[in-house]
Amino acid sequence: MPLHPTVLWAQRNDVIYLTVEISDIKDHKIDLTEDKFTFKGTGEKEQNQYEAEIEFYGKVDVEKSKQHLTARNLTMAIYKKEDGYWPKLQKGGKLNFLKVDFQKWRDEDEEEEEGQQPNDPMGGLDFQSLMAQAGAAGGGLPNMDNLPEGEDSDEEEEEEGEQKKL
Repeated sequence: MPLHPTVLWAQRNDVIYLTVEISDIKDHKIDLTEDKFTFKGTGEKEQNQYEAEIEFYGKVDVEKSKQHLTARNLTMAIYKKEDGYWPKLQKGGKLNFLKVDFQKWRDEDEEEEEGQQPNDPMGGLDFQSLMAQAGAAGGGLPNMDNLPEGEDSDEEEEEEGEQKKL
């Protein structure tokens, strides 16, 4: 019986990103239709059999979609037929092997903000006000030279370790 690989997903207005998290993928078969993604293959150190099937929430454009296979994973950029954010990736119930890829994830409102200020690499973040809130703008970090010297904390850790053994 094949195992399910971990599949990470993220979306933009016009594209879905899927990452099949299996290393050393061999003998793989990818079937992408406008309704469904199917993956079968062997991978990992033990060369186990893996299989995943996802029925998409909406229609995708198979011709525009791309895939990239590396030694670490399979990454796909699957373009939507109609622009817009989907409330979820798949039809039906939750799939236990499907997880959100937070490194690639953008909320709908975040993408709109990026579109308004494309030349701002900080995404509208005012670094100076952030530093002022942290207390670094008006005089720097506090002086720690005048702090009273206490006993060595190693003794406390040793006492705690002895109490745990009892």
